[in-house]
Amino acid sequence: MSSTATQPNVLLIRLSAIGDIVMASGLPSSIKAALPNARVTWLVEKPYAELILHHPFVDDILVWPKSEWKAFGKKRAYWSLFKSVLAFRRQLRDKGFTHAIDAQGLLKSAFLAYLSGAAHRIGFNSKEQSQRFLTDTIDKPISEEISSEYRFLAKHMGANTYQLRVEMGEAATLQLRRTLDALPVNSNYIVLAPFTTRPQKHWPINHWKQLITLIRQHSDISIVILGGPSDSCEAESLTFNDSDVYSLAGHISLAESAVAVKESEAFIGVDTGLTHMAVTFLRPTVALFGSTCPYTYTDNANTHVLYKSLVCAPCKRKPTCNGTFDCMASIRPEEVFTTVKEYL
Repeated sequence: MSSTATQPNVLLIRLSAIGDIVMASGLPSSIKAALPNARVTWLVEKPYAELILHHPFVDDILVWPKSEWKAFGKKRAYWSLFKSVLAFRRQLRDKGFTHAIDAQGLLKSAFLAYLSGAAHRIGFNSKEQSQRFLTDTIDKPISEEISSEYRFLAKHMGANTYQLRVEMGEAATLQLRRTLDALPVNSNYIVLAPFTTRPQKHWPINHWKQLITLIRQHSDISIVILGGPSDSCEAESLTFNDSDVYSLAGHISLAESAVAVKESEAFIGVDTGLTHMAVTFLRPTVALFGSTCPYTYTDNANTHVLYKSLVCAPCKRKPTCNGTFDCMASIRPEEVFTTVKEYL
């Protein structure tokens, strides 16, 4: 990775979402290894900024005004949108970036790299032809290693190491402890993360209920369910049949959810950001994959990936099963319980 005579000033672009930001969290340290004395600024969407706020290798955070641009576009206020884009371009260029790293691999992220004015713009080739805005591009690798594309990008830049890193502040830790004490949740607890953005990545809700019953029959460990505001009703339904089961879905911040994962005894989740956090935090993790490619190699020796290699899997965003999601349904609660039992 080339540098300049001045201090390297790097804009790292990974705008969203939770899991991808966790997966990319090793890049700041890799950038500093490849470019000694580099200053790293992470460009991100506002809802995810708290995941980066305490990252030890990130010097500054910039928030992409996505909602403002989207609102102007929706109202067809194109002149206002144009002025907002120019203002953001000026904000980026005033920072004097020497390098821009597009870790998202989309047209919008590559365009933001171009707006930055950085002479060196590194990123992935994509179907959207985002490479037209970049000066140095690579193909995404095919690999079963966690964070494989970001590790490959780091290696391309000249870094020999890659370490996932997620840090939460003391305020989130204290707030979570107050919340758990008020419920009350025992100091030892297991976390379940049943929810994500796509239904084909979900494990059937009745499977979760059966698993909770199996856990409760074996152990009196507290069970904490995490998710977002839109998951709160379904998460609450998982607390009805067994004792000492608590839903925090939609009731705590993203940072507090991360702390809950970090301090858990064990974790069970689908292919979602919280699961990747559990792997990063080296928690005993059972990860349920179906419609997406599983990672089978991680830095966490206590990661257990359950995946049924059906003919149609992974279908990614194009299910062919008419909503039966057999790849997930065929993972039985007994199998998950047997895998997690040693950690309870």
